[in-house]
Amino acid sequence: MNRRLKEATPMICVFLYLLIGFTTGRWAVSVVIFLLIPLSTILVAERPFKHIREYFTLIAVIIFLVLALGFDMAHPGWLVFLLIPIANTLWPSEKELNKYEDDD
Repeated sequence: MNRRLKEATPMICVFLYLLIGFTTGRWAVSVVIFLLIPLSTILVAERPFKHIREYFTLIAVIIFLVLALGFDMAHPGWLVFLLIPIANTLWPSEKELNKYEDDD
C-alpha cells in the first residue's frame, strides 16, 4: 500500500493543482500542493527520522517555492532540483548499500 500511495501522489497533486487553479484562479498559491509529494514519502517511511535523504526533496521544494513565490526567481530557482540526485548519491539508502555489498 505504501508503494502505491507514493506512486499515485504526483498524479493526485497534479489533479488537485488543476482543480484548485481552475476553480479559484489562484495558480501561484495552489502550487504549494506539490509539497504533498515529498511529504507522502516521509509519512509512509518505516523510520522517517533516520536519514536526511527523505527530507532533502522536501527541503528542495520549499527552497524552490520560496525563490519562486517570494523573490520571483522561478527560472533560476529550478536549479535547486538538481541537488536532489546529488544528495541521493551522497546519502544512499540502506537498500542501495546492501545491494553493492552483495556484489562482492
